[in-house]
Amino acid sequence: MMHRFRSWHYRTKYGICCRLTRVVEFGLGLLLLCMPSGTAEAAQSVPRNHVAGQQAVQVPVEVVACRVGVGGVYKLGLWTPVTVTLRSSRETTGRVAVVVPDGFGNLCSYELTNVSLRGGHDEQVEVLVQIGQTLTSLEVRWKGEDGSNAVTTFRGKALGNGEVPLVVPAHVPLFLWIGPGDLGRFFRDWTRRGNHWCQVTTVGQLPQNWLAYQTFRAVVLCTGDDARFIQELTDSPQIVEALRRWVEAGGKIVFSGGPKVRPLLEKGGPLSWAAPGPVVGGITLRRTTGLESLVKATRPVILRRSDVPIVAHQFELEDGLIAVREGNVPLVIRRAVGLGTVVTTTIDVSHRALVEWPQWDRLVAWLVGNEEVFLEDEANVAPSRALMHYGYTDLAGQLRAALEVFPGVPFVPFAWVAGLTVVYLAIIGPLDYWLCGLLGKHRRWTWVTFPLLILLTGFVGIVLASRKGDILHLRQVVCVDVDVKSGTLRGNCWTNVYSPQPAAYRARFQTDRVLNPAPSDVKLGWLGIPGHGLGGMESPANVMLLPGAYLNEDGHVFRELPIGQWATRAVWAVWTQQIRELPLDCRLTDRDGTLRGQIVNRSPFTLEECVIVYGNWAYPIGTLEPGRVWETGIGEDRRELRSWLNGLHVLFEGQGPQLQTRQQVQPYDQASRDVAYIMRMMGFYQAAGGKAYSQLSREYWPSLDLTDAVLNGKAVLVGRIQPPAGAEHQWTEFGVTLENEDEDHISMRRNSDVFWRFVLPVLPHQGETAAVQTADSEKNE
Repeated sequence: MMHRFRSWHYRTKYGICCRLTRVVEFGLGLLLLCMPSGTAEAAQSVPRNHVAGQQAVQVPVEVVACRVGVGGVYKLGLWTPVTVTLRSSRETTGRVAVVVPDGFGNLCSYELTNVSLRGGHDEQVEVLVQIGQTLTSLEVRWKGEDGSNAVTTFRGKALGNGEVPLVVPAHVPLFLWIGPGDLGRFFRDWTRRGNHWCQVTTVGQLPQNWLAYQTFRAVVLCTGDDARFIQELTDSPQIVEALRRWVEAGGKIVFSGGPKVRPLLEKGGPLSWAAPGPVVGGITLRRTTGLESLVKATRPVILRRSDVPIVAHQFELEDGLIAVREGNVPLVIRRAVGLGTVVTTTIDVSHRALVEWPQWDRLVAWLVGNEEVFLEDEANVAPSRALMHYGYTDLAGQLRAALEVFPGVPFVPFAWVAGLTVVYLAIIGPLDYWLCGLLGKHRRWTWVTFPLLILLTGFVGIVLASRKGDILHLRQVVCVDVDVKSGTLRGNCWTNVYSPQPAAYRARFQTDRVLNPAPSDVKLGWLGIPGHGLGGMESPANVMLLPGAYLNEDGHVFRELPIGQWATRAVWAVWTQQIRELPLDCRLTDRDGTLRGQIVNRSPFTLEECVIVYGNWAYPIGTLEPGRVWETGIGEDRRELRSWLNGLHVLFEGQGPQLQTRQQVQPYDQASRDVAYIMRMMGFYQAAGGKAYSQLSREYWPSLDLTDAVLNGKAVLVGRIQPPAGAEHQWTEFGVTLENEDEDHISMRRNSDVFWRFVLPVLPHQGETAAVQTADSEKNE
């Protein structure tokens, strides 16, 4: 009887499942038939304008195309431009939103408000987004003020106007070449060396926002003598302005051009900021031994009779250092512009004789500061295998891991979780089976022991979870860079949020109580984990997309930012501004390679653990209180820069005549969670020895390295901020703040580390200046 009942139950259950499956398949088939047809590259959308009481009419705005990245490439997690082409039949105003996945498995809608279309022709709108996973599709939404809507999905080659955009790993150096000509062979050779170059030959394809260039370590602007390209630069002031702002915010650009580029460099010209002074003429070069000796070339530059001569621009130098000469003719001049660097070559590096020179790639590598790629080839450096243990290959990943440490919140390592899981499975499996076998033949006691084990485990989990508390925690690191000469300020704020309960927050960035005036150009985004590690954006397993999309409005505010229970979410703010009242007043001079002068702290806050870096030396100056003056003196305590960065010290072995010395370097600690230790390496990465020392790259945020500022003859003061007495409340609200629409006030605990770095001008000694002027006057006489 029991057998018949089980058979009837099985057949009935199986029959119901089959019928339900067929009903679902039939419904899906009808749904697919009703859907509009589309291509493999771009899903067709039918934008409609819904007006109450009227029939739907076609929208006057159409999303025609989109282009992702710069030069067809982008990096995950960094600000990337998406250029959307809109077609409008009449003037209208609305909003453009681009929906892409973030690094946490959610969809984020980046909305650009107050978009005005003139109508009658195609117009391009640039939206900055952060892409957290390898992009396979992208959705563009238009919402007009008149109630019209349009939604278009782009896939495959439609994302790049005929080419699929390429994702460059976070640890790979990325460079941009802007200029006419085909340099594909050169770029392919560099790709095999572990670098990536992309080229843009049309000025109109360049972004109009300076943040779009943050993925590049350096940009080469080589105009040559192409009249079309020079005219495009003249007609694109907004694009040239974006390049200038990127350089002032810490970027590096190499500029080169032929004789026809002279009008762009004159006073008032669009590229006058890239010139070290007014152009006063040109000199035809008869030889290039200066360049050949620079790269240690075995073959000279061959100039044919049919080639145009190589002409070197002559500048009336107002600022800058001459890095390479050909006799008395400067060939390479480097100078600081704001927080960045401009390397001006007085000759056209795209000249045929130089491009076909076998050592041309070494010359370009030296100009952009990537000569280590050839040193690694010669030394045959093997990559470290210890990177797989920590899950990151870039210093940005180590900083992200340090932000995961919250004071007061216990951290359980993954090894403990895996071990406890194995113990739990062993208890409810083999151990429970063995215990029940001792109590009875049929082991019926498992109906009692199994629920008890489940309840006991749940109780232990609740007790451990109660230790996490019910307070929102914010762990943030702020790095503010100031160029004292120009007043340019660039700030970065990395914040990690721990939420004790699931909620959707409104996140914004505020500095109005600390910085005066408050910055107007602030970009707020999420901070992902670079690399292939657990939870990394490049991990192939990180493909889960949760339903719904939260909003990033104009890059300033996050709305409905989701955070799970006992989970973390990292956000990142970057801003720039011009400050009027400089925090420091300095008068520094160089005397035989030694820093001399004084620094006055005009700010209301105290600088602790201050160190000045100049040349090859580091000067520890301790605490700089408000109003205090630091002045150098004879016998000033200083350390060699590299030994201060990597702990280099000398060991003495043996005695008497057998006494020997040996230098020992303290290895870089990749597991350190000390943010000051990590920021010091990020700030002087190249001076510390680069990847050969740290075994980690710095390509995710290359502009944080201030080694180029030191090479430009500047001094860098680094200090940690201590809030002034009576102003602690203002500083507790400095940075990223969270709000919840359901609650009037959110109690949170903020732990902040604020670092300020000042780029200080250093003048030559007056005696040396007078001696040079006397020598020049005698030479003229």
